[in-house]
Amino acid sequence: MTSAPAPSTFTVRQPAPGLARYVSQYWLSLNNTSPVYAALPDGCVDLVLEVTASRYRSWIYGSTTRPTAIPCTAGTHYLGIRFHPGQSRHFISIAAQDITDGREDLRSLMQFPSEHVAAHIAAEALFDELDQILLEVLRHTPPVRSYIDGVVQHIETHRGHLRIDDVAARFGKSRRQMERVFLQTVGVPLKFFCMISRLRHAADLIVHPASRSLTAAAHDAGYSDQAHMTRDFTRLAGVSPGQLRADDAFFQYHSPR
Repeated sequence: MTSAPAPSTFTVRQPAPGLARYVSQYWLSLNNTSPVYAALPDGCVDLVLEVTASRYRSWIYGSTTRPTAIPCTAGTHYLGIRFHPGQSRHFISIAAQDITDGREDLRSLMQFPSEHVAAHIAAEALFDELDQILLEVLRHTPPVRSYIDGVVQHIETHRGHLRIDDVAARFGKSRRQMERVFLQTVGVPLKFFCMISRLRHAADLIVHPASRSLTAAAHDAGYSDQAHMTRDFTRLAGVSPGQLRADDAFFQYHSPR
């Protein structure tokens, strides 16, 4: 008699309070059944561990500037640590700009106990162990705050609806200097990050409440019209606003918030 396959589960967990400024979330896919993972532009860098019965592999994935289909293997376990925009710098030895739209072997960028984590990937204490691993990194190398952290927060607070010259003036920097440091730290251009932030706000407006018209959502999110919003959705998310409304789960696992 053939035994039933192990159930597939997907879990998202928040980090310990001491990591909340730096880590957006942990995500864990056990016994994966999806052939691809749809990575959307979000300004985040992810640490990803792939575990099979016979081996494990680990990478750092940079932020994307377009919807990207990442092939996955059925029956494999996947673990991810998603860093907030610009915060991967405290954990890995490479600028976010240098891995945008790409990936690098984790072993060359960070001392991370991949073998131990892979061996305990289905353990109940997994997320607590991840907390301790990352907190130890911060204890060993205390994080240094950058004004770009404030820029990211300012953009997200205003949901991307602001002028870049005004942001530069607020932080006492020239526009060119701020854009250069932002790209190096976050991995995507500042203007592009504003587009991402506005798109996510629009997605929230479209889904909640579902009775709001797409025209009203576009206006409330700061787009010039519905066609402008649709173009951004097609470019950045690979779906139309109407498709998002039909399947709002599409966005749930890509938000940096």
